[in-house]
Amino acid sequence: MSRSIINLDNAADTPVCEAARQAFLGALTLGNPSSPHGGGRAARQCLEEARSVVQTVLDCERAVFTSGGTESINLALRGAAEAYGKLKKHIVTTTLEHPATVKTLSALKAKGFLVTEVPPRDDGRIHPEDILGAVTDNTFLVTAAWVCGETGSLLDIEGLTSRLRGKGVLLHIDGVQGFMKFPVSVRKTGIDLLSVSGHKVHAPMGIGALAISPRVRLVPQITGGEQEGGLRGGTEPLPLAAAFAAAIRDWMPVDPTLVTTAAETLTDAGWFVIPSHDAPILSAANPAKLPGEAMVRMLSDQGIWVGSGSACSRGKRSAALLSMKKLPAWAAGSVIRLSFSRFTVREELSSALEVITRIRRG
Repeated sequence: MSRSIINLDNAADTPVCEAARQAFLGALTLGNPSSPHGGGRAARQCLEEARSVVQTVLDCERAVFTSGGTESINLALRGAAEAYGKLKKHIVTTTLEHPATVKTLSALKAKGFLVTEVPPRDDGRIHPEDILGAVTDNTFLVTAAWVCGETGSLLDIEGLTSRLRGKGVLLHIDGVQGFMKFPVSVRKTGIDLLSVSGHKVHAPMGIGALAISPRVRLVPQITGGEQEGGLRGGTEPLPLAAAFAAAIRDWMPVDPTLVTTAAETLTDAGWFVIPSHDAPILSAANPAKLPGEAMVRMLSDQGIWVGSGSACSRGKRSAALLSMKKLPAWAAGSVIRLSFSRFTVREELSSALEVITRIRRG
C-alpha cells in the first residue's frame, strides 16, 4: 500500500502483517499435507499447529479451515439445515447480517425454510431477549452477527446463549468482524458454530475457519477427499493457514480512542453518527445528503480510503441501516464507514477527518 494512502477501510480488509507474510512464504516450501512422505508429514504438522492456534484463541475443540467468512457461514447454515432441517424448518436471524448470511438464508427459504428477522432497537443493537422472543417450537437454528460490519454494534453473546440453553436450538455466530477484537470462548458460552476470517486480522485474503461444537452435525458442502475431517474436500491451503495462525499470534488491539475521536469530530461537524460503535467501526451520514458511493470516490481521489457499508454489498442501499428505526430516512444512502486497525496512525486520522468534515454538496 502506498504511503500516501490513509486506510480507514479496515472492516473490508486489513493490511497483511509481517509475521503473516513470513509464515506464508515459509510454508510455500512444504508439501501436500495429505502426502505420506517427509514433506507431506512436515506440511501436516504445520497445518495442525496452525489449527491449534485457531482452536486455542476460540477455545473450541474443532476448527475447519475454509476460504474465508462467506464459506464458513455457508457451511454452517447450509450444513446445519441439511442435517437438522427435516423435522424443524424455522431459523431466526437479524436485520444486521452480512450478505453471506442474508443470501444463504434466502436460498434456504426457496427450499421451504422459514426465516424470522429481528431488528435492532433504538440504540442500534440487537438485544438477546428479542431474538429469544422470535424462537418457536419449530426453530432449529439462530444465526446472528457478533459485530455488525456496518455500524460496529456488539451482540451480547453470553446473554443469548444463557437463554438458549435447553431449548434444543443451534446457535451460529458470524464472528468475522468481532474475531480478536473481543474475547470469546466457544466452549464456555455454548456457541455451536462460529465463523471467522483471516483477512480481517492482518492475514491474507482466502483463509477462514469454522469452529464447530462436538455436539453439532453438519453436512459437507464441498465434497471430495477426506480433508478437514471430511467436512471440506480439497487440498488444504497450507501457506494461508500458517499465515492466519501467525497473524493471530501477532495480534495487537486497536486504540479505542481513535473511534471516539472520529465520532466526536464528525458529530461536531454536523454528521449523523450511527449508533452504536462498540467495535473499531464507525458509520456516519453526511448532512449534505451526498450519496455514500460518491463520497467514497471523492475521498479516494484525495488518498483516503473509507467504506460505504459492507464491502460485499457494493452499490446497494444497506438493508441493515434501513432497518434501524432511529435513523433518519435520508441517512441510509448518505453513509460512509470508517474502520480502524493496529496500523491506523492518529495523525493520519486527524488529516483524514479534516478532509471528510469539509465535504459539502457540489
